[in-house]
Amino acid sequence: MSKIKVINLLKSLSKEELRHLNKFIASPIHNKHTQVTKLFLYLKRNLHRSNEAIYGDKMFGVIFPDEEIDMQKLHHISSYLFKTIEEFLAWYEWKSDQAEVDMALLKSYRRLQQPQLFFKVLEKSVKNLEQSQVKGSQYHHQLFQLENLRFSQMRTVSKNRNFGLQKLSDLQDEAFLIQILKTACLLLSSQAVSKSTYDLGLIPIVQNYCTAKNFLNNPTLAIYYYASKALSDFQDDDSFHSLKELLLEHRSRFNISELYDIHVFALNYGIRRLNMGEKHFMREIFEIYQSGIVSKIFKEKDMLAPRTYSNIVMSGLRLGEYEAVESFIYEYKKELPEQQREGLFNYNLAHLHYERKNYKDAMPLLLQIETSDELIACTSKTLLAKMYFELNENESLTNLIQSFKIYLKRKKILGYHRDLYSNFILLLNKIIHIKDNKNQKEYLFNEIKNKKVLAEKSWLLEQITNK
Repeated sequence: MSKIKVINLLKSLSKEELRHLNKFIASPIHNKHTQVTKLFLYLKRNLHRSNEAIYGDKMFGVIFPDEEIDMQKLHHISSYLFKTIEEFLAWYEWKSDQAEVDMALLKSYRRLQQPQLFFKVLEKSVKNLEQSQVKGSQYHHQLFQLENLRFSQMRTVSKNRNFGLQKLSDLQDEAFLIQILKTACLLLSSQAVSKSTYDLGLIPIVQNYCTAKNFLNNPTLAIYYYASKALSDFQDDDSFHSLKELLLEHRSRFNISELYDIHVFALNYGIRRLNMGEKHFMREIFEIYQSGIVSKIFKEKDMLAPRTYSNIVMSGLRLGEYEAVESFIYEYKKELPEQQREGLFNYNLAHLHYERKNYKDAMPLLLQIETSDELIACTSKTLLAKMYFELNENESLTNLIQSFKIYLKRKKILGYHRDLYSNFILLLNKIIHIKDNKNQKEYLFNEIKNKKVLAEKSWLLEQITNK
């Protein structure tokens, strides 16, 4: 088992990380076992070869030449190697953040009672942080930590009682409030999608405190404040627009990971309103996606995230920008993960064909899609149902509705999306079987119009009107 863990972990590293790991393992400070070095070098050379090369007896012979095969010994060496790699990863992560390195050094200087060196490093570290363009949640947390270290050091070396406690308190408040609001956004986003119910704890109190104490002058805190307010109430358009405006103005304050989350918070609000039938939110969504593309936040290991690729296509289609969408579909195909590339390309191209009323090209593409993504599966089935209905292919439509019902019943993980598509099936089925009666049509029209959670509401309303 340890060999498998080591191999999987090594395969996940970049070429640069492997080069640094090579030096790390070669250092006697980090590794004193020659067999560990031999095992690492062997695996590094054979990492992408056949299983026999990296799992078989041959590996034992390289590590322990002229010894009888004892796989338990190899297991122990693999365990040592795995632990060394973990130590490297922790070091590599720490080394990549200069503020964290400085704080470790400051703690050492305190322990060694070197106040002059301590304050020299502290001054340099604070200056570097304040001059940094990135001022997200981590920046505020680290600024507070540095001020806390300053306070702790001054207490031991100075008789002056003016230790700057107010500044320490203010920095702590900002760091704490940002972290509470950031976690609130994650919690509220999950609650909206999964239909889980969470105890909001201090969140409402913190939101009120931020406005009462005028903390919203801090752009980072303000972004999380407005995001949490919008996600708390999907009718709070003022908070959404404040969030979007601040995001577009201050996106350079955040690293890629944090910027991605904030874009997702804004998108969650816009998509929820769009699913309520408010078409004007499509422009909002499209602009947020454009911001994400410019910021290059939607890439995972240099690949465009599949759901983002599809969402950008959908938002462009709903705005009627067919030529721009077609260019995007083909241009960014090569940036999709290889295993999902053809399926995602076909899925999105089918949507483009549908919007252009080119059903003969759209339907075969959808029928050949195989995906583990539940939302793509649902939207594909929905699109097929629309085409079957419009082409009066009633038998195919009936069969699809039945299979769609079964699929949704099994996929409980879909959360609120399950209701979205279940209601679509229910109301489409009512449209199919409604009689040519004005009162019945009017009743069904109002039922569709008033349904809050419903996929393809506008299309359903159009069909009942044309029935």
